[in-house]
Amino acid sequence: MRTRNKFLLTAVGVAAVGTASIAGVALAADPTDTVTAPYAQAAVSVDKAGTVTHRTATVESVTKGSEGRYCVKLSSRIDASRSVPVATLDQRANWKSEIFVQPGSTSCPANSVLVLTGTDGTAKFQPFHLIVP
Repeated sequence: MRTRNKFLLTAVGVAAVGTASIAGVALAADPTDTVTAPYAQAAVSVDKAGTVTHRTATVESVTKGSEGRYCVKLSSRIDASRSVPVATLDQRANWKSEIFVQPGSTSCPANSVLVLTGTDGTAKFQPFHLIVP
């Protein structure tokens, strides 16, 4: 009988946690608000035009340069030159697109990450996500 009671309590606990998670996602409806990324120092989502759709408070700005070049400026709490950023293309990117990152690039403002995007080997603006773990 004890085993059955423990199983029932565990199932109820999991159901309650699942409900809280779903409710938390529903409350974060405004994409312009800053987001939390508990296991990242910085995170940002950028559309093709260079507009930030989601970001953590540690991302100060995103600027578009020449074709396919974006500079993501990080807050002074993060040393971009010592970071290992990870970027991925958004699902809206063109097929056969590429993405590359370079922390601490001299072609961007100080303490920035350079993000390069392209399609078929040619520089082109593409939407992306960047995290700095």
